[in-house]
Amino acid sequence: MDTKNVEIYEKLAKKYDLATNIVSFGIEKIWRKIFVKKVKKYIKNGVLLDVASATGDMAKEMDFDKMYLLDPSEQMNKIAQEKLKNKNAIFIQNYAETFECPQKVDLITAFMAVRNFDNLEEGIKNLDKCLKVDGYFAIVELTKSDSILFKLSMFYMTKVVPLIGGIITGEFEAYKKFPKMIKNITDEEILQYFNNYEIIEKQRLFPPMATLIIMRKNG
Repeated sequence: MDTKNVEIYEKLAKKYDLATNIVSFGIEKIWRKIFVKKVKKYIKNGVLLDVASATGDMAKEMDFDKMYLLDPSEQMNKIAQEKLKNKNAIFIQNYAETFECPQKVDLITAFMAVRNFDNLEEGIKNLDKCLKVDGYFAIVELTKSDSILFKLSMFYMTKVVPLIGGIITGEFEAYKKFPKMIKNITDEEILQYFNNYEIIEKQRLFPPMATLIIMRKNG
């Protein structure tokens, strides 16, 4: 995530959860619950690294013994600290491409995160250093498809969401920049950097604009 994008999230942090829930009609919350349920089929506890952790909702639902939350936004981290003040959570204000991993982890989660990487290859390469052999890397991301539903969804995301989000948060200027932050990334573009991983779960979520991927790291 580049510096300009971080500035947007800094402004939106206080009303981020409310705005996201409203503009997604609660779908993002449903996706997160599906994601957590799917991941916990394979790993139920241990050390978690949550990438682009935002206000901490993913880490709160995962509720692992020890959790590292990585996000470059100071304001997002402050809200996450309040949500997780009774948990064993450590907050890292940095970027996926440049942070130094404090220890090897059992699970990395990236929920709506990789599209914001400034350099996808470097980000994944750096995160890979943190993950134990036989550990899990789990992703949910907006991914491009040729379906009509996807095209309609993207029209809503780029044309309607900035207007509604601006009304809810009062940050019209920040939301005007929102469409430029949405990258049309494909499953293949993400997976090309996971050569030493086995895909154990992959499915298109509904509406068909996001993909869920769970991988295990090989030795």
